[in-house]
Amino acid sequence: MGHDESAVVKGEGRGGTGIRVLLADDHAILREGLASLMEKQRDIEVVGEASDGEECLEKADLLRPDLVVLDIKLPGMSGIETCRLLKNRFPDMKVIVLSMYEDFEYVNRALQVGADGYLLKKAAGSELVQAVRKAARGEKAFSPQVLDMIVASLCEEGRGTTGSGPLDSLTPREYDVLAMMSEGMSNKDIAVRLFISPKTVEKIISGMYRKLGVVSRTAAVKIFISSQS
Repeated sequence: MGHDESAVVKGEGRGGTGIRVLLADDHAILREGLASLMEKQRDIEVVGEASDGEECLEKADLLRPDLVVLDIKLPGMSGIETCRLLKNRFPDMKVIVLSMYEDFEYVNRALQVGADGYLLKKAAGSELVQAVRKAARGEKAFSPQVLDMIVASLCEEGRGTTGSGPLDSLTPREYDVLAMMSEGMSNKDIAVRLFISPKTVEKIISGMYRKLGVVSRTAAVKIFISSQS
């Protein structure tokens, strides 16, 4: 059962006063569960559902929801890329990424493309409802575990700027890319691992080279290896 036409009629009947939400997930059962949860809230209405990124963009353009709840793992176009395009096309539309991945690389990438929240799929339904309300108010919404990861990363980055070692000037992302380079991974492999484009990897490496004062991959990897001994 979809919610597109019936939800639009429902929205008209309520005067459009609720937070209008579009759900994007490739699992119909999960979408139905989320829709049922949302529709129990007096201030939230589900105006549409999508099963992949392309459909999500089409529904967002057609229905203009206030907020999109977006699965990070979608068939075809990823949730990350879908979020990037949504924010580019509809800057005021809020996007909450829903993910099973409790990994800072996913969180960081979601934030880089403009996500307004990142919730773990294991979160309680009440947590998602509150996240929708927070994001609709213009606030960021994160699962507690995700917020802990963000704070830990900021602390790590702060420590990295005050040390005296050869790698201490690198950001956590630059350090991770260098570590992968030392494992023999290509730029393409690194891009796949981090869910970013090869061009972004090249920019990260270029900035890293400037900080390390080197001009080659070999020289950068030598510095990394020597710092580990």
